[in-house]
Amino acid sequence: MQIHEERFSADVELPCKIFCGPDSLLEVTGTALNIGPASVRLRLDSADGAWNPLVGESIRLELFMPVKSTRAKAKYLSVRARVADVTDMPDGKRRLELRFRKPVFKERLKETGESDGLAKAARAAHVKWRM
Repeated sequence: MQIHEERFSADVELPCKIFCGPDSLLEVTGTALNIGPASVRLRLDSADGAWNPLVGESIRLELFMPVKSTRAKAKYLSVRARVADVTDMPDGKRRLELRFRKPVFKERLKETGESDGLAKAARAAHVKWRM
């Protein structure tokens, strides 16, 4: 039995970071517009950046998930992905279609107030969920 991934997608507007280039050193921000079990469509925030995405290029994507409860911890989705399509939009921005496998949900560390950041980062690196 084959399940088509297009049946399971959601229109969203979630902030994300794209790490590309040699050793994923270049960081580009964007907004995820649609996400499915093996793909994501996103809009790059800046059209005049240093990165010119190419179809087939491998990147790392971090997608920040919203938190609605005070008891829940903030999560982000981390994946290695390939650029499947690049579209130049009329407003000058670019829209990307990315394909990925084996997404991993990780806990986000607090941005401020971490007294023992290195130890907490090491513990958080072990806390992850696979989809």
